[in-house]
Amino acid sequence: MLKKLALVIAFSTLTAGVVYAAGGAGTGIVGSMHDINSAGGGTYQHDKYERVCVFCHTPHNAQPNGATPAPLWNHAPSTVNNLDPYNWASPANGSIAFNADPLVGPSRLCMACHDGVTAVDSHGTAGSQTGSTPLTASYQDSLGNTAKRFIDDLTVTHPIGFLYDDAATTRGAGEIRPSTSGFINSPVTASFDTVTRAGVTETPKKIKDTLYSGYMTCASCHDVHNSVNAKPDAGHNYNYFLYAKQEGSAICLSCHVK
Repeated sequence: MLKKLALVIAFSTLTAGVVYAAGGAGTGIVGSMHDINSAGGGTYQHDKYERVCVFCHTPHNAQPNGATPAPLWNHAPSTVNNLDPYNWASPANGSIAFNADPLVGPSRLCMACHDGVTAVDSHGTAGSQTGSTPLTASYQDSLGNTAKRFIDDLTVTHPIGFLYDDAATTRGAGEIRPSTSGFINSPVTASFDTVTRAGVTETPKKIKDTLYSGYMTCASCHDVHNSVNAKPDAGHNYNYFLYAKQEGSAICLSCHVK
């Protein structure tokens, strides 16, 4: 049975290698590419008080509880729906549960900036600041290719909106790591044993800690607050807000057994 599922890697389009210096990995939200006052080289309308958190959260006059799956949400909601989903064409996936909303949980919040339509610099409900600049620019990635900073095609990104434990059970331990596993935080070398993980250390943060009610979302891979974001190895220049490094495909091998 073919399953369709939408997917987004919303944050991986945030930064090119050339902007790694802007808020280094693991240094927090201020000055990072999620600090709208500093992101985009002054393209966006700054908050009048130069606040950083307020573009997404507010202590008062937040959107009604339950309207969005985030605490004290303060950003203009995305109006984009019905994007073509990823088609995970494998009969082996037949027993994996998919949410009716593929953008369940944080994924829809990511789209409030990364849909290419909603203004990134619009926030607030009471006395709101109405920005008008959506995330539509392109950039040069670390491989020298042109990439978009927004998502308008869900058919070409990693699957989300499915129960991770269902996938781990259905595909088996030979393909998917259990959600109790941590993210890889040591180098993946040519002698890396994908099955036993011999010699590999893991982060205290477990895969299950990044799931939304068990569902895989954008925030299952991406550290949106740049708090435990993995630093690249020396000589590499990227900042994709990831829980594990790109080198050796550590972020991929944290979940996949290959």
